[in-house]
Amino acid sequence: MTKLARILLINAVAALASVTQASGIEAPQLPEWRAVEFEQKAFWATARSRIEVLAATDDPGVWELDVKSSVVNNSEQVKVNFEPATGRALNRSRLSQGKQQRVKSYEYEADFLVRERREPLTNDDTPQQDWPATSRTELAYPSSKSEIVVTTPYMLLLLAQQLQAKGPGESMDVLVHTDLNFYRVHLTSGSGIPISVNYNITGADRVSGMRETLAVAIHAEPDTILEKKDDFRLLGLDGEIILFFDRATGLPLQIRGRAPRIGATEINLKSVTMRESKL
Repeated sequence: MTKLARILLINAVAALASVTQASGIEAPQLPEWRAVEFEQKAFWATARSRIEVLAATDDPGVWELDVKSSVVNNSEQVKVNFEPATGRALNRSRLSQGKQQRVKSYEYEADFLVRERREPLTNDDTPQQDWPATSRTELAYPSSKSEIVVTTPYMLLLLAQQLQAKGPGESMDVLVHTDLNFYRVHLTSGSGIPISVNYNITGADRVSGMRETLAVAIHAEPDTILEKKDDFRLLGLDGEIILFFDRATGLPLQIRGRAPRIGATEINLKSVTMRESKL
């Protein structure tokens, strides 16, 4: 365990009860940023991830997370509809493009989830919605689902954003469903370290220099026996993951963790698009 992680643990308090238990809770607010883009360069490859948070147009009680990631010749687009007050996933889709194209979709029902996979029959221009289903499975939730909400990996960025806004010494637990497995994930907020930044704000000046931060440590453990392999990742990173947020603005500045074949690494904020009302 790193020194920073020990500091975060020392600052931690008892895990938060589910926010749905609070009767007087204020309505959650969308973050001041609309989209953030992170970038990591390693040797001959560059990985990029763009994460956008929107309110669903047809239901004000649902938010949407839209993620576009790419590395070399492979890319994916992930969309998650979720409850903003809890982070509970309602449905999710993942379009993978590269040597093979496929769509995986997940519907998070009350007692089970439905996983479906669809693929094109040929490489023609058949619309994605017309791709035939190649598999469909109903999966039971683990017993821990009765204690905490079920969410998805990319949602951890937004949950960490909300947690750090409360200040150091806060924590929460969620059940994260990946493509294959369920993980019990513990988030803990604490004081961060100075971070060197260099990012662009759409329609405004570039920001560079040192920033004081708050940090959120993410610790994941398999909640059930792993199916095939360990597949917990956040923006391609695993192991001990720490997110650093600007203490003044709340913007996510950097994510640290372990990358396959590289080891300990960091992914930095490269671009921000703020909401129009906040410009």
